[in-house]
Amino acid sequence: MTAQIPDTFMFKGEEYSLIGIQGGELASPLQYGMEPEMLHTACYRGFYATYEVKDDGLFLRELTLREKNGKYLPLAGVEADVKKSQGTYHDLEILVPFTGKMRLAKGFIEELYVHMGFQKPTAFKYVYDMAFQDGKLVELKDRSKDVERMRGAFKKKYAEDPFSNIDAAFSLDMDLE
Repeated sequence: MTAQIPDTFMFKGEEYSLIGIQGGELASPLQYGMEPEMLHTACYRGFYATYEVKDDGLFLRELTLREKNGKYLPLAGVEADVKKSQGTYHDLEILVPFTGKMRLAKGFIEELYVHMGFQKPTAFKYVYDMAFQDGKLVELKDRSKDVERMRGAFKKKYAEDPFSNIDAAFSLDMDLE
């Protein structure tokens, strides 16, 4: 198994990784009439995206995917840059009307890397929970101190028995561990 490429979020000029989500959905190639298939072992779902959180909403900025049938449809008038069986849509500005919560993190601690699924909050220095309503940020909560107290908990649990923790490793639930 391989660690997965997380979606990236730009917020106040900083880059964050999506490590948890609850509620609505973010952008998906399926919404735009395309069917993703596995890009490689680090991207089983077949796509990854970059978003930006701004005062006026949550925007999809870039989308990379492998389209199962090779049909890369234009997104908001933007054509895909197709190379080696994958396409990337650059310079998008698509409002994402997400309602729900997400957990973003930065400051990954390399020694807490788990070689499967998505990295967990306890492997990052900075962790934030964000609540959105129709794409607008309505709440921001710093969880960094909470995860500091549990630092490395998932890696320890994973090291004890990796195969019993596969589902947890690939989950983007909002658990702190």
